[in-house]
Amino acid sequence: MGPIEQPAASERFDPDSPSTGLIDAARVARYWWAAQAVSGKEVLDAGCGVGQGARILAEAGAKRVTGLADSQDAQSEAVRRAGDVAAFVAGNLAALPFAPASFDIAVCFDAIDPSDRRSELLDELHRVLREDGSLLLASSSPERLERELASRFATVALYSQHARLASAIFAGDSPPDGEATLAVRAISSLAPAQAPVTLAVAGKREAPALADLVALADPFEARSWEDRVERARRETDETLLRVEQARERERHVSAERDLVARRLVEVEQARARSLAAQEQEVSRGAESSGRAAAVLALATTSRRMNALRSAAKTLLGLRR
Repeated sequence: MGPIEQPAASERFDPDSPSTGLIDAARVARYWWAAQAVSGKEVLDAGCGVGQGARILAEAGAKRVTGLADSQDAQSEAVRRAGDVAAFVAGNLAALPFAPASFDIAVCFDAIDPSDRRSELLDELHRVLREDGSLLLASSSPERLERELASRFATVALYSQHARLASAIFAGDSPPDGEATLAVRAISSLAPAQAPVTLAVAGKREAPALADLVALADPFEARSWEDRVERARRETDETLLRVEQARERERHVSAERDLVARRLVEVEQARARSLAAQEQEVSRGAESSGRAAAVLALATTSRRMNALRSAAKTLLGLRR
């Protein structure tokens, strides 16, 4: 039985990265959201990446956090970054290296969608949860996810995670560093988000109720996308201009080709007329030459006849 595929290392959230963009905010928001349910609980972070999520859960008051990494290298990196607050092991999500009923809460945010062994993964997560345990999961297939969880858990609650741009107002010169209570309002004409991520809370008994949460990202990303859009617009305009210039050159070349073709036709027609005229001239010359030769032949024949007549007369005279 091979391991379940997990996100590549380049796709994992990197807490040492200077980026605080929308993707990073989305990943951190899931753990902040899950942190509401972990106080005093023993928690499994299945597919823990480099340990940032496990640190968030531990610092939220979890009794014990265990992170399951998909390789020895990932485990070592997670230990380096968050080994002071959580334990990390390397293992297979399709065959979790834990005894049944080992955890109160299991969190799995980045492993189920890329897996082609979802059923085994869910069975294993269910197995390691205690009788009143809960699973917190993320997926981009809500209908499938709800059906899969409902067949295994007594209660299932679905949440949706949307990527939005925000404009926040804070007292003072700068936003608070950390958690803040905010009133969130949406513009009435706000379009529905495309393909939001679905979060699920599934309980073997009662699923914990979790409050909505907003994670603010660095506005630099929005400016970066605006710059990209503007650059793409300019590149598109330049490409369209080059295409139009190429079409104009093609039209000019096509017109020149048509002109050359017409000239070639005219030259060929002139050549044909010239050849026809030459043939007529030769034919007339041939006819004239034929008549002259006939006259000459008649004259020659006439002279010969005259000579014969003269000779005949001479012979007759000699006989007489």
